[in-house]
Amino acid sequence: MRSQTELVTLALPVFNGSNYIANAIESVLDQTLADFRLIVTDNASDDDTVDIVSSYARQDDRITLIRNRTNVGAAANYNLGFTYGSGGYFKWCAHDDHLSPNYLEACVNMLEANPDAAVAYGLTSQITPTNELLPVPSEETPSIDSDDATRRFRQVIALAKTCFPIFGVFRRDLLARSTLHRPYYGSDRALLAEMAILGKFLRVEEAVFYNREHEERSINIDDKLQRSAWQTGRKSRGAAAEHIRLAAHLFEIASRHGDVVAPYKLWGGLIRRSMTPIELGRYFLELTSMISPKMAQSIKGSFVGRTGSPQVNQAAFK
Repeated sequence: MRSQTELVTLALPVFNGSNYIANAIESVLDQTLADFRLIVTDNASDDDTVDIVSSYARQDDRITLIRNRTNVGAAANYNLGFTYGSGGYFKWCAHDDHLSPNYLEACVNMLEANPDAAVAYGLTSQITPTNELLPVPSEETPSIDSDDATRRFRQVIALAKTCFPIFGVFRRDLLARSTLHRPYYGSDRALLAEMAILGKFLRVEEAVFYNREHEERSINIDDKLQRSAWQTGRKSRGAAAEHIRLAAHLFEIASRHGDVVAPYKLWGGLIRRSMTPIELGRYFLELTSMISPKMAQSIKGSFVGRTGSPQVNQAAFK
């Protein structure tokens, strides 16, 4: 009979993931560390996802399937797996990614050897839909192991682009102190910044996280309203104001952990970041978009036209 106190809980949120989920589950079942529970939270899929997961669950009682009646959005679905988890360590998985067989064991060993660490994560390799290796991503996150919580906080904010450490192994008790995922796209950046206040980030060189590149990834959704629907389950102009929501979230986080670091030590860097021209431009466009999307597009188009460098400037306002 399955224990209720597994060492590691893995949460795998999914919506219509029948194309890759079998591969993801098998990479979990192949782990050299077997003391885990895999919780799959299905977000009202209408493909074969539930059938595939149910088949694996019948064969291995370490797998639990939880089905949402309606699509609650990615943020709530990610948090649901944490709510149902237990044990000392926690890891989110993506339905389209793959882990090296030693991933859990190597990361847990790193955390047990370093009690001041909040999360351990492997190297990142990118793969195609057919499991062919792609060039190593330039946004690879190094270890962030300063003893200064303020410095870690600022480093993670500066480095968190694709946020690969969000799929690392966390200390569950520290993650329980966080705000978890919020209903706006990119809230994982804030979550990682909060975890950096609470502990060090350690990269495990012998473990590998295989991140699959394909057209259906959320990171490839260009339209902010569509991204808000992915994150929250419905289109929302408020949720689409991603940079404003992120800034507010970071200031909230900076005020939550006075037992670790005085809030004023974090506020200064956030104020400077918020006042940079690129951030002010993002806030202005997002506020304008909430009032008049057409006006925001016109302003954005005029700005790009004046600078003569559309690729660079469009990227600045994503």
